Amino acid sequence: MSSRFSNLSKQQRQFFFFGLPFLVTMVGSTFMLGQLTQTKYDLHDKKVMAQVSKEEELKLDANRKKLNLQEEYFKLAENERDWDMVRVPRPKGVEEPVFRQS
Repeated sequence: MSSRFSNLSKQQRQFFFFGLPFLVTMVGSTFMLGQLTQTKYDLHDKKVMAQVSKEEELKLDANRKKLNLQEEYFKLAENERDWDMVRVPRPKGVEEPVFRQS
């Protein structure tokens, strides 16, 4: 096996001893960090779900007010009735844009 490496050029040996382990480490660590992060979020999710039991979850849904889009629209529209469109004065030195109609 050592005769195989001695036949390789210096550049090829450097790749096998430095480049290849580096690439394997980078690719492997990417997958390992993904798994580690997923485990972290799974454990956090289990912890939160253990604190909120099914009964509490059902009570939260029962007390929720129904959303009525029409009612919300009228609430927002009521606030917009009292405004007037007012032009903001331009700063000094800024000319009025002129658009040509063709």
